[in-house]
Amino acid sequence: MNNLTIEHRYVLDEILVSDDKKSAYLLGFLTRKLTHIEYKNLEKTPFLNKIYDINLSHEKIRAIYPVMINEIRKYDAIFKELEEEASISLLKSDKNWNISDEETSFYFTLGYTLGSASNYKREVNDKEIT
Repeated sequence: MNNLTIEHRYVLDEILVSDDKKSAYLLGFLTRKLTHIEYKNLEKTPFLNKIYDINLSHEKIRAIYPVMINEIRKYDAIFKELEEEASISLLKSDKNWNISDEETSFYFTLGYTLGSASNYKREVNDKEIT
């Protein structure tokens, strides 16, 4: 992700070294971006209703991703680098998911909370709504 600057990039590179943790984290991060778009347009966040509860599993993460991308596109937006890195992490982790549902929920929630960080900035112009 050369065009994406996250002030605390070490979180992905040094702490979340396994792709299962990165996948959960990045999907949380993308979910936060989507909910920002939803709230800006609808003044509510209906996508959060699709995450039935906070107990996320590998299967739920895999199911959420295409729905999330579809929802993002409905708002004519794209988060190119985040989506690419999430896709790669999901592919790499598909056969090696070694974290529990509780840990999956934890890393997803970390990504969700950091997804609103003001230190997220773009160096390229995608159709991103902030």
